[in-house]
Amino acid sequence: NPRPLCADCEAGLSRNTHSCHRCALPCAQREIVMTPGLEDARHPPTTPHARSNALPHLPGPLCHSCRHVPPHFETTHAPYLMRTGIRDLIHQWKFQNRPHLSKHLALLFSEATSFGPDWPIRCRTSPTPTVLVPVPTQWRRHVQRGFDHSWVLAQALKAQHYPSLIVRPWLRNRRHRPAQHLLDRAARWQDTQDRFTADRKLAGRRVILVDDVMTTGATARAAARVCREAGAQSVDVWCLARTPTPITAR
Repeated sequence: NPRPLCADCEAGLSRNTHSCHRCALPCAQREIVMTPGLEDARHPPTTPHARSNALPHLPGPLCHSCRHVPPHFETTHAPYLMRTGIRDLIHQWKFQNRPHLSKHLALLFSEATSFGPDWPIRCRTSPTPTVLVPVPTQWRRHVQRGFDHSWVLAQALKAQHYPSLIVRPWLRNRRHRPAQHLLDRAARWQDTQDRFTADRKLAGRRVILVDDVMTTGATARAAARVCREAGAQSVDVWCLARTPTPITAR
């Protein structure tokens, strides 16, 4: 099938560079501080990492929030900024009932996020299983949209690019909440309190949370916290795009 964007439009998508390696918040160079004692993720060491079977927890810069209030996830891979282009594509996918765009969005993610050619092998041979866990859509919005966008994205990522991973619905929403895109930043943080429950089957596994967009990071923090409380060995976040703070959003 033809790609939804032409080559010129894809090349014009806003890439998320110079960002916090933990929450993917785009930062000016002067705003980020390198993880003490570690090299920049843009210049990885040439010697093999000691945790050869681990997910690619690349050392790199940290934003102010992650330095002072570290989240329960270790890294966030969000290759694009939530601006015109990727934003329009995501909105068509989610709000105009176009689940067929899932495979194209998965392709954009995989092409923009390189974990190295041996990463699938390391996942497959690791003694600790790695599982993709979609951040769940509240069931009312699932019905309204006609599909669970994070679930179909996770399935597309596995089917097309990461066949060694498994996808499991081991997060649940506790109850009906307002749509996140209708809330301001302060309300998003308040809304995520006790939002999720996690299945104990996560215990001992490396978890990759899959979602479309990270805005404040409140949802990812809440989801990662219950995963760790359920016994997950580690938590990482994969999402298509990161929303810049109002100061950097242009």
